[in-house]
Amino acid sequence: MSNCTHCGKEIGEGDLYCPECQAIAGVRKPKRILLFSVIFSGILLFLTGIVVWHGGISFGNLSLYMIWGKPAAVINEEKITRADLKARLKTLKGILERQHGNDLFTGDRGRMLFANLENKVLNDMLEEKLVKQEARKLEIQVTEEQVKQKIDSITKEVFGTWENFQARLQEDGMNEEDLQNKIHYLLLWEAVKKAKVPERGNPDVAFKAWLMQARQRAKVTIYHSENLAGSALPSAGDCCSRTGSSDGRGGGQSAKPRQIAPGIEAEAQRAALEAFQKSNPAEKDVAAKVTDYGCHIQVEIQKEGQVIKSYSYQNGKVEEES
Repeated sequence: MSNCTHCGKEIGEGDLYCPECQAIAGVRKPKRILLFSVIFSGILLFLTGIVVWHGGISFGNLSLYMIWGKPAAVINEEKITRADLKARLKTLKGILERQHGNDLFTGDRGRMLFANLENKVLNDMLEEKLVKQEARKLEIQVTEEQVKQKIDSITKEVFGTWENFQARLQEDGMNEEDLQNKIHYLLLWEAVKKAKVPERGNPDVAFKAWLMQARQRAKVTIYHSENLAGSALPSAGDCCSRTGSSDGRGGGQSAKPRQIAPGIEAEAQRAALEAFQKSNPAEKDVAAKVTDYGCHIQVEIQKEGQVIKSYSYQNGKVEEES
């Protein structure tokens, strides 16, 4: 037996107050519940502080953003989940490793290549969202029958038999549902592209112009990732100016250059030099300098230390900057 801490009367073991004092002071929580509440609150505050300070924390492949449901990105209020991004990355990573070796993404160079791959995949997924959003606006629909017909056509023209096609899908880590989704999007993309082409216009040019404008107007939020550096589909005003000074800042928002993968750098140099020589065959002794500003990759054609032409590079293609 023990005594009431308020009046001194005998009370049951584990209690703090007698019934009369409890009625006056109010019932208190048992010690164990109170202790648990204090510990849990402390842990929650600690984790919240780390997230605020570092922008997120990962436990292996499980991040707090994953636990709390943060998506990989949001475009025009539509989410791209981390699970979808990871699934597509896993598929492409497997395909590339089979083509170029299992050590493709090892070491510092491999990590940089994987970071660029993740950026590209997220860019592609954001573009898909834009196309699907536009298809809804235009009331464009793709039926299951259209998807089936397209799959049958690909099977016959490319693989000969359904068995060969299935084998290739398994090799690439894709299932039938993945294939159907991919074909469905392809048909949507073709329909939106056709709808965006003016009479007698060039479909590729018209669609590219629409997509660039849609990117600029889109409201995009990229959430924390170890690899993503905010480079996917910047909203209007988020990207650094591509005109002005040769450092890529111009008169707009500044952007800090970051390290670029050697393979991407070499490809950007090749594409820019090829485009420059095609339009300027008489120019000799020129060099290409590649800079990754996050929101875009810029290639400057230089001669005797002076910039004479500037290009932006993306997905194997260059575009001349004004």
